[in-house]
Amino acid sequence: MITLNEAEAVDIGLSSVEEKNEDRVFQALDSLTGIAEDFLSENEEADADRVILSISNIAQAAVKEGMELVTINSVLAIGKLAKIAAKKGYGAVLKRTITETGKLGRTAAEGSFETGSKVTATTMMEIWNLSPPDKKDQEEMVAFSLFLRDIGATAAVQGMEEALLNAINCLGELGKKLASDSLETETISTLLLLEEIGTLAAEKYYDEALSSVALSIEDTGKISLKKKLLEAALQSQWALETLKVQAEEKALTNAPIVTEIALESFKFPELTETTEKTEKLQEIKELQEKVYSNL
Repeated sequence: MITLNEAEAVDIGLSSVEEKNEDRVFQALDSLTGIAEDFLSENEEADADRVILSISNIAQAAVKEGMELVTINSVLAIGKLAKIAAKKGYGAVLKRTITETGKLGRTAAEGSFETGSKVTATTMMEIWNLSPPDKKDQEEMVAFSLFLRDIGATAAVQGMEEALLNAINCLGELGKKLASDSLETETISTLLLLEEIGTLAAEKYYDEALSSVALSIEDTGKISLKKKLLEAALQSQWALETLKVQAEEKALTNAPIVTEIALESFKFPELTETTEKTEKLQEIKELQEKVYSNL
């Protein structure tokens, strides 16, 4: 296969998407991935960042043309570059890969790409695990969870239950990791998003998805209790109580039982609502809105 230079690869990639010439798009993506790898090996972070953005732009254009395989290939390429960036300690490039995969996941879900949505969410988690929490700032963590929320919520609206379940699983894993690292604000933020997806699942009568949300909240809440993150544990209880009512109102089969059993982990006297906790909850929601406005 002929290797293209960066300018040629970008031009051919975008024009081939318009022509729906999949083979030519793949050629362009392969060339761009190789070019980005070379930049990373040569410590040219800014150049690598630019190429990753070009790969993402081609993938975004591909979604509009219904080219799911191109989108998947692009996400996997970005995931591959993320691993190299992590080994080299390039935090800015790693952050770029998370941002671009998040955007692609959201667009893939909007385009009803079920497999593409699942691959993207899974790749996002793989990238997330490449660096420890102390290498990520608070807004980056919140942004990551918001992308997963968007993928799940859009999947629910589009009727893609498998993609919805996958996003819930990823968001639940994130919640558990944040709680394990004693990051209470970020944990509460993730719990709020899980509750939001759970509410949407109830509206769409997705019994399995709502049950999965409940189990994720329970697991995160249990870790929060173990780590003495009582406000996060309280949020787990509140969320489960809300979802239990919604599950019962929709007369779902399993979710009412799952939420009721999950609630048994949080019936503690110290878990009571206070004005201070309510105010903190509002602050977290405002943080989410601030971060989301920049995504």
